Amino acid sequence: MNEWRRAEPGRAARNDRLSGQSPHTGLANGRAGGEIRFVDADVLIAGCGPVGAVLAALLGGRGVRVAVVDPAADAGSPSHPHPRAAVLDAHTQRILRRIDGLAGWEDWAVPLRRSQLLAPDRRPLLTLRLPDGVPAGVMLDQPRLERALRDRLARTQTVRLYAGRSVTALQQSADRVTVTLDDGSSLTAAWLVGCDGASSTVRGLIGVGYDGVSYPEPWLVVDARTDEPGTGEPTFSYVLDPARPMVAFERPGARRWEWMLLPGEDPAGMTARADELIRPWADPAALRVERAAVFTFHARTASAWRRGRVLLAGDAAHSMPPFTGQGLGAGLRDVATLSWLLTDAPADLDRYERERRPAVTRMTRTALRTGRIVLGRNHLAAAALRGVVRTAGLLPGLDARVATAAAAPERLPDGTRQLPDTPLVVDGRRTTLDALLGNRWGVLSGGAGILDPETRAWLTARDAVFADMDGFAQGQVTIVRPDRFIATGVPLG
Repeated sequence: MNEWRRAEPGRAARNDRLSGQSPHTGLANGRAGGEIRFVDADVLIAGCGPVGAVLAALLGGRGVRVAVVDPAADAGSPSHPHPRAAVLDAHTQRILRRIDGLAGWEDWAVPLRRSQLLAPDRRPLLTLRLPDGVPAGVMLDQPRLERALRDRLARTQTVRLYAGRSVTALQQSADRVTVTLDDGSSLTAAWLVGCDGASSTVRGLIGVGYDGVSYPEPWLVVDARTDEPGTGEPTFSYVLDPARPMVAFERPGARRWEWMLLPGEDPAGMTARADELIRPWADPAALRVERAAVFTFHARTASAWRRGRVLLAGDAAHSMPPFTGQGLGAGLRDVATLSWLLTDAPADLDRYERERRPAVTRMTRTALRTGRIVLGRNHLAAAALRGVVRTAGLLPGLDARVATAAAAPERLPDGTRQLPDTPLVVDGRRTTLDALLGNRWGVLSGGAGILDPETRAWLTARDAVFADMDGFAQGQVTIVRPDRFIATGVPLG
């Protein structure tokens, strides 16, 4: 039976990996009553959107055998051919950088340089200019990111994508999950992770509810490409207009607008009026509209994120309004945690929901609060907010303070902190924490750090990075999980 032992200075040995088998291979086969029972994969993932693809890449990068099922017929095409998520913060960028060989950052991630709050006439009330260097956020081209992720999966020997297939049924036992696909075939794995979106089939098959609220106001979202020169500076803007709240994004070659529909407005009619709404911002004739669609936003959470050997992640586990740009980021944080638990601590998988649910709840509340405040329709409240925003813009050093707050280390519900990607000097050479660790555990120490043999053996079996750090006290040891949170213990078997 697995246990978590204190890691100061630490203890470790092997754990039972995904099933009790050897490191980096997971469940090649399991035994029940002396009979060998073969499975097709260690982990089966339903859905190859960005959340499912990142989970597959993180697991595959550590040698785990992964099967991914996705309804998109072309293995090289994204699950969502049109733009959806628009922004990634600094923390979620770090998760993507754990994927060795993920290419094309300059194609799908453009550093965000300016964030604005605008008056109804589009005059800036507050402009925050973001510093050079590691960006506090990037403007995302989701279809290109998904293509880059699928290309990386195609080059990962332990990952297999079943394109054009969907899960229709599942059965689970004490040691495996078997799913039936829509072509009548079946796949068996040690674990199944539903990353199949807000309308998750997997969630329905395990009988988990999806409680919460839907926003009563639908929104029209328009994404367009353009060759027309603009500011050339990636910009995100809230428009504080109680007559019609809206959000605008601009980056070289692409624009996005989101308008709230007012009571009584017909969604189809509003889509037909897209040119009229765009005209104050750009010449519609110079645009190639990729998507013009009406959405209703939700704030919902699955009643349970795990049933036996089936887990939920991303929108299958929770959805939130987009007003803080954290929907995709929340899903990527899910799989950053889930990937190492599946690999190294399957007996403690309930930790996943304990750590992630409170964080998602906070994110959702923040998104709801932001929507009410920044995009409210009360004229008096909106006028007061514009006054507060103008005053805030006069504060010295506001840009730097906001950037610092955005990059501040995150914390788990128990207070455990995440280490920032700080510059390091290791064995006399300069690096950063993320470049040093990649997708692995880390052991940072000062000189001859003290680890008992069990702990050292456990970490060594997982290809952990052992680094003597300048500035650490002699004998000081910090064990870092692959998701960069400090390990208060290691899961020994």
